Amino acid sequence: MPQITLKETISKKIEIPMDTLYELVDSLPEEERKKLLQRLKANPIRLKRFKKAKIDAILADFAATNLYEEGFLKDLEEGLKKSSVYQ
Repeated sequence: MPQITLKETISKKIEIPMDTLYELVDSLPEEERKKLLQRLKANPIRLKRFKKAKIDAILADFAATNLYEEGFLKDLEEGLKKSSVYQ
């Protein structure tokens, strides 16, 4: 999902769903859209490989919050192990 970093007195990354990004691009005036497309052609976006965290690290993060019961954590672990990312 694309992200934008807003820099003011506080920096914060926000995730923008692709549909919203399409709407933003579609709402640009034609000239601005052409400039954007030219820039993308001149400087293609370089995709980074997804780095998956170790399941134990994910579970530790959840457990450290003390918000989740043991049953949930076990279900989470099983679900992660079955997920396509960890297959």
